[in-house]
Amino acid sequence: MPVNKHRETENRIRELRQSIDELEQQLLDTRKAENAQHKTLDHLDEYINAVDTKVSSLKLFWSELKREWSSL
Repeated sequence: MPVNKHRETENRIRELRQSIDELEQQLLDTRKAENAQHKTLDHLDEYINAVDTKVSSLKLFWSELKREWSSL
């Protein structure tokens, strides 16, 4: 019976190691996904800033154009 108990313990340790390896891989995958999301958000911020700049320029241009038309 002790030999059987020893095998059960070894099997349990093997299962626990495998579970830990799987959890470590999931953590690594999660970190990679978070980094990708942060990069995407950074690019989104850049895009929004570019659009905001274009809108501001368009508003300024439109205001100047209206002013010039009204002075004619």
